[in-house]
Amino acid sequence: MKNHTKGPKGQLLQTNKKWSHLKQKQRETISIWLREAYIEKIKVHNRRLKPREHEDILESVMSKIYDREIWIPDYEVEKYYKGKINKWYNKHISLKEKNDKEEKI
Repeated sequence: MKNHTKGPKGQLLQTNKKWSHLKQKQRETISIWLREAYIEKIKVHNRRLKPREHEDILESVMSKIYDREIWIPDYEVEKYYKGKINKWYNKHISLKEKNDKEEKI
């Protein structure tokens, strides 16, 4: 039990929990929240985000995670997010360029 602590509601929490230990539905939900928040910020600023803006996204999503009572260490969510932002940015840019080409036709 060295990797467990008591949570605020008395339940046991695993301190070394990884992203892959979450249920599939939990992973999908968190991923959707992160992607939507990221794309929303990109649309506002029309550029890559600065480090402080990434922190704002992570804070807002972490509050949603806490509200849903999903327990995962912050660094695991941050690691997942940092691994996905380039993919999401490139996908957003390619879709934007595709839409611009269609409008010109």
